[in-house]
Amino acid sequence: MLLKWRIQQVEPYFDHDEVDGLADTIRRGWLTEGPQAADFLSAIQADTGARHAVLAPNGTLGLFLALLALDLPRDSEILIPTFTFFASASAAVFAGLTPVFVDADAETFNLNIDALESLVTERTTAIMPVHVYGHSPPLDRILEFAAHHDLVVLEDAAQAYGVAYQGRHAGTWGDVGVISFFADKTITTGEGGVVLTDDAALYEKLRLLRNQGRLNSGTFVHDALGMNFRVTDLQCAVGRAQLRKLPEIVAKKRDNHARYVANLSNVRGVRWLQVQTDSSHVPFRFALVSERRAQVAAALEQAGVETRSFFYPLHLQPALQKYAKEPLPVAEELYKKGICLPVHQGLTSSEIDQISEIIRKVHSGVRD
Repeated sequence: MLLKWRIQQVEPYFDHDEVDGLADTIRRGWLTEGPQAADFLSAIQADTGARHAVLAPNGTLGLFLALLALDLPRDSEILIPTFTFFASASAAVFAGLTPVFVDADAETFNLNIDALESLVTERTTAIMPVHVYGHSPPLDRILEFAAHHDLVVLEDAAQAYGVAYQGRHAGTWGDVGVISFFADKTITTGEGGVVLTDDAALYEKLRLLRNQGRLNSGTFVHDALGMNFRVTDLQCAVGRAQLRKLPEIVAKKRDNHARYVANLSNVRGVRWLQVQTDSSHVPFRFALVSERRAQVAAALEQAGVETRSFFYPLHLQPALQKYAKEPLPVAEELYKKGICLPVHQGLTSSEIDQISEIIRKVHSGVRD
């Protein structure tokens, strides 16, 4: 039986705008990619500044599509943070690449850029920086490193819609970037994603690969090999309505995150993600590290608050252990002590205060 949480980890922000968009699309009778998709893509490009963009069924397939378009040598190596969601590595493996895992930075939780140099070999062809929990790694340094070693840069910006580094949107720094619109993301279409690039030739490959090897639907002449990575106008109607709420959603998430910080600033034994210098922050969760993680999680769940762990490091994943070369202790420690708290639009100040008080009591040893 599913638990009924009093405070959920994720709560998408929907109202009549999404319902009206769906109804209009159904009445129009054009359900596959069409006018809503074109409008959604145009709005995404306006937000991100990307020269080119194509939609994908989800963030995982967006990464896979991007890697297919990049057409890197089979079995070549791609540097990937171990502290990220499974899809970052699984997409690379399915694209025929060998992941090489990079440990996390203890403060920002993004990849440890100082560890990169020792991991490069003659087989390394790419790097996949991940924008963990809604902020950016140091992309200027990553691009400098990539240029020095002649590496392709694929940004996994799944959690980073609305995030900018040095004023430039996440996902637009590298050769190609991918953003997710999964149900727990800042902007959601339920499932969905977008692939961004400024490279016209790469854009042409993406268009062919995602649409059965043709640039336009309606023809039965296929100029290249391709598959179906399209989405529906129903999803895009929801996405367009979501984008109109973006400033409100971002402001609320930031306010909620700041309230946690203020409430917990004098609690011993806890710390939280430190935002990378030069990056903006659109909180994906409130990412808390607790010396009493198990007790905090148990107390919160007893109070009806849904919690989540941090990412289980990729180098420890059963399906990926064969690619692991050595322990990556920072990521392992983050998983052991990390707990994700909700920051979504539906969360009230009173609920944040209640959650904070439970954490405070666990860390002070106080019992009701």
